Amino acid sequence: MGAFMLLPIVLILYEIASLILPLKMPLWGRLLFWLFLLIGISKGFLYHRTPDGFEIYELPYAATLLITFVFNFIIIAALICLTKDIIFLAWKIFSRRPFPHFYAALFAFSVAFSATLFGTYEGLRLPDVNIQEVAIKNLGREFDGMRIAMLVDIHADELTNYKAVQKIVDRTNALKPDLILIPGDFVDGTVKARSKDLEPIKNLKAKFGVLGVTGNHEYYFDFHGWIKEFPKLGVKMLMNENVALTSGDAKLIIAGVPDITGKMMGLTAPDIDLALKDVPKDAPIILMDHRPDSARENAKKNIALQVSGHTHGGQVPVIYSLTKRANKGFVRGWYDVEGMKLYVSPGTSQWNGFACRIFDPSEITLFILRSAE
Repeated sequence: MGAFMLLPIVLILYEIASLILPLKMPLWGRLLFWLFLLIGISKGFLYHRTPDGFEIYELPYAATLLITFVFNFIIIAALICLTKDIIFLAWKIFSRRPFPHFYAALFAFSVAFSATLFGTYEGLRLPDVNIQEVAIKNLGREFDGMRIAMLVDIHADELTNYKAVQKIVDRTNALKPDLILIPGDFVDGTVKARSKDLEPIKNLKAKFGVLGVTGNHEYYFDFHGWIKEFPKLGVKMLMNENVALTSGDAKLIIAGVPDITGKMMGLTAPDIDLALKDVPKDAPIILMDHRPDSARENAKKNIALQVSGHTHGGQVPVIYSLTKRANKGFVRGWYDVEGMKLYVSPGTSQWNGFACRIFDPSEITLFILRSAE
């Protein structure tokens, strides 16, 4: 995980020049601030390779939270410093007055620290419930009003631990869903390290059960172990498969494809045609695909609704634009893709690589199906 070490080092050097030097701190103050920033680099050392992918060294919750906060600060402070320095360049061009380096650095530090506090809190708090009604073409009247809860990007780890996952499960069960969908990124860590934290998933309750597909993080952490573990937790994984839900004479098809990372690692590749094999003609289809960037190809397959995650909603305003570009324009919320509805969830929890959200709250999504005219 070299990027987790190299990137913070580069940003720290930049922040020393842009923040610390203009503040004219005494030597002890500079050393203390440098030590504070250096804590963030330790995040890279928490990840190490194993025969099954990556693992994360276990630390006490408080230590993990501190490292996470400092790492978040490094990222946020870099964005704030960049804004400050762009203003400085414009000031040099259009003003003859000396630039107030001290006050600008002090203001930038205050904004970065406050934004990091807010963003870290938002990243770790219990997700809100987002209720969305969605009209589905050819939906039988027996399924009109069906309640489907979606959890995605749970990323169970040392921060999203057993207690946090249990709270998500409790809030989801309180919605009394008929079906629960989990389109990938259940966990960060091996079965040995993280099975306890993900264990509350087995307490999810829904009439039609819990269905899931793999996300990219399942391949980074003990893929084969998790594929065996998910059924024990009550999750039926759809690996280029579909299930037909029936109520009276009506049918609703739920299909799922594995994440493209499987293909990159020589494992099962996503195959939408195989996932839709033997689907009855004109039956309404809901597709789980962890990433939204295949939506235009999937829309050609007469799918009514695709549900995805992966983007985390962009997390913070500047990164939002980069995330949007990396995912072919899909980052959060509803999209109409050549007649197919696409919903991209911002995620139900956080990713410990950057556990920060600003104006991008996490959510448990509750879809209420309606028959389209």
